[in-house]
Amino acid sequence: MSTTDPIYRRFNFLGFILCLTAVIYAIYSLQDPITHTSSPLVSISKLLVLINALLFFMALIHNPQTFGQRFYGTLNTLLSATGITLASYHLWKHSISSTLSPATCEQPIELLLSEQKSINGKLAELINAAIQCPVEQISLIGLGTAEQCLILFVALFVISWKILTRRTKNKGLFL
Repeated sequence: MSTTDPIYRRFNFLGFILCLTAVIYAIYSLQDPITHTSSPLVSISKLLVLINALLFFMALIHNPQTFGQRFYGTLNTLLSATGITLASYHLWKHSISSTLSPATCEQPIELLLSEQKSINGKLAELINAAIQCPVEQISLIGLGTAEQCLILFVALFVISWKILTRRTKNKGLFL
């Protein structure tokens, strides 16, 4: 257990709880309650958040020294930056163009993914659908789904960035 930098454990716990809360919210609020399907943007966001949660949990349990924490923090930062890029590009693309969505958006995501054979093809199809297909506007305090995803990934990025910065001693609860 690392005694020189105990602040890492708090940030890993905070990141894990945030990811866990986001996944529970996505399952209960952003999915269709009858068919249990969600938009491609929500699906890829859930995948990224689940991987982030796994990495935060591994770092929390493992609690390595500074190099290990930086390794976990780098992976979490890259995943969060991917989520920020995806949500930002989705917002930008749909704010510029108000054209109709492609025909692939009308198909269930399971059908789109079943057409691809490799995992790379499935991920590429899911990311492409997440960018092109509009999301249903489920509002939480006036924010749509894409804005909620963007705020979540920015928060995860900040937590991961705090893990990456060097801490010499514990100065407070989350400082």
